[in-house]
Amino acid sequence: MLFELSHLIVIDNVSLNLSVDEALKVGQLGRIADKIDNMDKRLEECKRLIKPTALYTYTKVEQVLKDGLLIEDNRVLKSTKLAEQLSCSTEIAPYIITIGPDLEKRVTSIATDKILDSWILDNLGTYALRTLGKHIEGRIRNEKGWKISRFNPGSTPTWNLEEQEKIFGIFSKEVVQEKIGVRLTDTLMMIPKKSVSGVMGQAISDYHNCIECQLTCEYRQMPYKG
Repeated sequence: MLFELSHLIVIDNVSLNLSVDEALKVGQLGRIADKIDNMDKRLEECKRLIKPTALYTYTKVEQVLKDGLLIEDNRVLKSTKLAEQLSCSTEIAPYIITIGPDLEKRVTSIATDKILDSWILDNLGTYALRTLGKHIEGRIRNEKGWKISRFNPGSTPTWNLEEQEKIFGIFSKEVVQEKIGVRLTDTLMMIPKKSVSGVMGQAISDYHNCIECQLTCEYRQMPYKG
């Protein structure tokens, strides 16, 4: 269901096309696929537990600074990578997405007695969140005709996690919590944890956060290039 609220676009209960084959490409699931039974059943449980929801808007880039972007309402997103990759952009799309709290609660509730089941379900949640991100990217691509790159505060050394507060500030923390149920803690952790914030825009090259990140994590989609 789509709602447009004063230039804010809220999409509730997004329908995601989730498949076992694609799920096995996420994290370490594929490596132990032969040891996992009932994957179809596990994926169905994931589908029942998630509530894919998204909030995004479009904001003008007023000026490209040496170390960031000056956007509408005199806000500055401070990142040399944003300044570099979005130097030709006149508009960007800040966004926040989540799959809701229920899967996370289920993962926690079975973590002690069913460690493997908990781990598998958590990875399926990561897969669902990634698919939601691609869905919103596709919507924005269709609406704007951009060749999109995504940027997320805290994902690389070139955009600090503290900048996440600015993403929430674009919408206001109260609106984010009211419309999609995501809140930002004092330690800059998003609740529910299976949530992502950032900006999408038309970069000067085919950029992805992962190429600058040396960490090994469940969200990696491209190899580190240094």
